[in-house]
Amino acid sequence: MRVLILSDIHGVLPALEAVLATPAAQECETIVSLGDHVNFGPQSRDVQLRLEGLHARMLLGNHEERLHHLADFPGYNWALLHWTARQMEGLNTDFPVDDRIGPVWLTHGTPGNPYHIIERENLAAEMPDVLDALPDGVTHLLSGHNHVPWHIEHNGRVAFNPCSVGIPEDGEGGIALFAVMTLEDGAVTLTRHRARYDLRDAGRAFLTTGAAEVAPEMCRAVYQTMRTGEYQGVTKVVRHIIRTAQDMGLSFGDREAWEAADRTYPWLEPLSTADFWKRTGEALL
Repeated sequence: MRVLILSDIHGVLPALEAVLATPAAQECETIVSLGDHVNFGPQSRDVQLRLEGLHARMLLGNHEERLHHLADFPGYNWALLHWTARQMEGLNTDFPVDDRIGPVWLTHGTPGNPYHIIERENLAAEMPDVLDALPDGVTHLLSGHNHVPWHIEHNGRVAFNPCSVGIPEDGEGGIALFAVMTLEDGAVTLTRHRARYDLRDAGRAFLTTGAAEVAPEMCRAVYQTMRTGEYQGVTKVVRHIIRTAQDMGLSFGDREAWEAADRTYPWLEPLSTADFWKRTGEALL
């Protein structure tokens, strides 16, 4: 059996379509999404409908989980999440946290917890305990959440992260990363793959869907990370905004803090976010 392993699509439909068009993906009989197929990107509804049409097995990521209790996420910092929730109205996002295919355990963060992220620099220290806690008969743990790939072996078990389809932070822009898992006679083989796509399609979607109007700074941070593949690209922007808010005596949820941080963040283009989206629209629409 060949299984297409996807993770962290984050509403980036052009990236998903590029993956599905590859020969490696088309040879697979089953599709698994390890969660976070929604939010950050502008086409979460389209992504989920595409996965549903392919009868994919979808797991609960932290971004899907947040959709279940939006009242816990007030403030301008969550504007994109609330916009995504409106796009997802009528669709089911009540997915399982964990799944299993033979000797392979599937999850988003770590088993039982879609929010638990293990940073790249802490893998050697933390992952062995996670692997040791797996049920008997499980030899492989497949997870996403962190947008970098890994393959770690410990005591005869393997932890594998296929990386992100929509926002990989692996040092190269304009690519979607995924994996194919082959199970044959109890043996598990994992191979990595990549698909290149036209980032301008994603840029247009940020504009035409209205996402960039509702949450311009966050959408810019996401789009810039897609273009550069910078490790923790979105996180770096968020940390800058948090520091700016603290210096101003404001909260992370205050729009004024975001607008002030926008003026001092070292963006790839030395433009305000308003001017960035204006010029992007002029170039792409």
